Amino acid sequence: MSERFEGKRAILTGGAKGIGRATALRFLAEGGFLAVIDKEPADSSFAEALRQDAAGAGNRLVYLQAEATAEAAVADAVKAAESQIGPADILVNNVGFGANPRPIEDLGLEEWRSFLDINLTSAFLMTRAVLPGMRARKYGRIVNLASIAGRSISEMSALHYSTAKAAVLGFTRKLAFEEGPNGVTINAVAPGTVFTERVETRYKALPADEQDQRMQEIPMRRAARPEEIAAAILFLASDDASYITGAALDVNGGRFMS
Repeated sequence: MSERFEGKRAILTGGAKGIGRATALRFLAEGGFLAVIDKEPADSSFAEALRQDAAGAGNRLVYLQAEATAEAAVADAVKAAESQIGPADILVNNVGFGANPRPIEDLGLEEWRSFLDINLTSAFLMTRAVLPGMRARKYGRIVNLASIAGRSISEMSALHYSTAKAAVLGFTRKLAFEEGPNGVTINAVAPGTVFTERVETRYKALPADEQDQRMQEIPMRRAARPEEIAAAILFLASDDASYITGAALDVNGGRFMS
């Protein structure tokens, strides 16, 4: 594998599982230094598995436990990350959480706010902590995780999740406009159905005929692998995407085409 990220330093949220984990492992394999910020404890089975799978690149991996929706915790985690790996060149705002759809009257205000926090406010807090340093160095790559649910319609996604992911796209575009003169690009990746552990479990709980119908609605007739989303994230984080900013890269097997 290429050394595309040799000497680069990145911070990634939600790296213990799913898309984040796949992104972390590929970034390390391509030569980068990485700080993962995740709510899972540093001695959890998830964190240990990440370190083991990083293998020889483990000496370039820092794992920090923090809640990405808590202002003080984010500030402390970013400070700790940059003290160990150096100033961040790349930020991947990956952390998020979805849910199956329910009628609006079944959604409580606390749950609504919690989904906005984890899917949107986390990106705001992390970006606010990292961006001033990027701006000062005139270099930075920020990649936000949106969703087909924010770009169009996802039958499997709840209202509060779709709303938060649509807001991530607005956040991405406005910030890209503001930071373009400062050498910092901000882009988003909008996946369709991805068979992470959690999503595959939700999918397989559906009746067999509904499972088949959902796959038939995707032109490629299958869900994505986390590694395929990781590839898109890291393209936007690389210098191959140096003239791309404010973009949403759809990675959905053709389910939504704009």
